[in-house]
Amino acid sequence: MDFEIALGTFYSQSDEARLFQGLSEIGAVEELEGVGVNLIISLNIRLLSKDDLCDLIAVLFRYGIPLAPLYVLAEKSRFAWLNDKEAFWYKSLFDKATRVKSRKYTSNS
Repeated sequence: MDFEIALGTFYSQSDEARLFQGLSEIGAVEELEGVGVNLIISLNIRLLSKDDLCDLIAVLFRYGIPLAPLYVLAEKSRFAWLNDKEAFWYKSLFDKATRVKSRKYTSNS
């Protein structure tokens, strides 16, 4: 399943490289593809563990990247824990304003 996220501002090339390194170290991330100022993250949902998803959320959140494109994962029973209204990610994950600006892609994986 592919998700397009809006990238923020990077303060150096190393700063940008750290984001991509963090994302590429997540086991369920299959591909990262730049599209303009956005990034498409291809996730293998079958391999996506709770730890992988926590890492993905943490990396994106640290860089101030809206989590709203990932909200569809909260609809899956195995990721129901995403619906915790007390969690640090909740507001960003369910922010309809940033969800509208993002597009979800479907892939063959």
